[in-house]
Amino acid sequence: MNIIFFGSTEDSVIVAKTLHAKYPLAAVVTQPEKPVGREKTITKTPLDVWATEQKIPCLTFVQDEEQGWKYKNDDDVTNSLATFKPDLFVTACYGQKLPSAALKLPKSGSINIHPSLLPRWRGADPVPWTIIAGDAQTGVTISIITDTFDSGDIIAVKKIPVTDHDMPDPLRTNLFTIGAHLLLETLPTYIKGNCELVPQRKEDVVVARKLTRQDGFIPFTLVEKSLAGEDVLREERLDTVLQEITEPLPQAMVRLLRALSPWPGVWTTISIDGVDKRLKLLEYATRDGRLVITNVQLEGKNPVDWKTFQTAYLQ
Repeated sequence: MNIIFFGSTEDSVIVAKTLHAKYPLAAVVTQPEKPVGREKTITKTPLDVWATEQKIPCLTFVQDEEQGWKYKNDDDVTNSLATFKPDLFVTACYGQKLPSAALKLPKSGSINIHPSLLPRWRGADPVPWTIIAGDAQTGVTISIITDTFDSGDIIAVKKIPVTDHDMPDPLRTNLFTIGAHLLLETLPTYIKGNCELVPQRKEDVVVARKLTRQDGFIPFTLVEKSLAGEDVLREERLDTVLQEITEPLPQAMVRLLRALSPWPGVWTTISIDGVDKRLKLLEYATRDGRLVITNVQLEGKNPVDWKTFQTAYLQ
C-alpha cells in the first residue's frame, strides 16, 4: 500500500516508526521548519528529522499566516499528494487540517490517532485537560478523518486508567505508543472494510481547547490561601483554570501544577520595588491539606528554594 503519514512531534515519530516497520511509508508530511527557543533557531520537526534518516520523502506546505492550522494553498497540497497515488492517509500529532479534496484521494480513506476517548476531549490539548478534569480513565481513539477536527466515526478504542501521578508528557507518549500498536492490530480489518464504525454522540462532546500561557496564571492571593490550607469556592477562583477543578483549593493547585507541566507551567506575579515580576512555581506538594512549594523561579533569575525566595523578597 502507498501510505502517507502526517505528523510533527516526537510522539508522532513513535507511530511512524511502528507503522513503517510493517507498512513501509510512501511519504510523510510534516509542518515547516520553525524558530525554536530563545535563540529562535530554525528547527525541523522530529518527524522531518526521522524521515530524512530513513530516506523517506518528506513534504511540507506553507501555512496560512493568520490561521496556522490551515494551508496557504489547498490545491498545492492536494496536487502534491495525488502524485503518490495514495491508498491511505494516517495522521498523529499533525496539527493541520487536510483539504476536503485531499481526503478523497486515498482508496482506503484517512484515519487519525487521538490521545483521548472521543468524543470526550476533542481538540488540541486533550491530555492536560484529562488531568485537569480528574478523569478516572483515558485512552486512545482511532477515527475517520472528516472536514471537522476529531469528529469522524470511531474505528477502534483502547482505554487505560489515569493515576494521581500522571504527567502530561509521559501520559501522552504512552497513549501514542498504545495507539501505534492498536493501529497495527486494526489496519488489516479496516483495509478489508470489515470494521464496525461507531458514530460519535454529539451530546458527549467535550472540547480540549488549546492551552495558552495565560492559563497558567494564578493570582498570588490564591497561592497564599493554598499555602495556608484555605479553600475558595470554585465560582470565586477569579476566572482561572482552577474553576474547572472540583477539589479544595490546595489540592486543585497541585492538580493544576501537574496538568500544566512543563508548559505553560503555573505562575503568578508579585510586586518587587514597585514592579510586577513573574514568579513560576516549579516544585510542589501537599501536606496536611496545604500546598507546599519547594522551588520557584523569579523572572530573570535562577531557580531557588522557596525559603530562600521568602527571605529575599517576602519579608
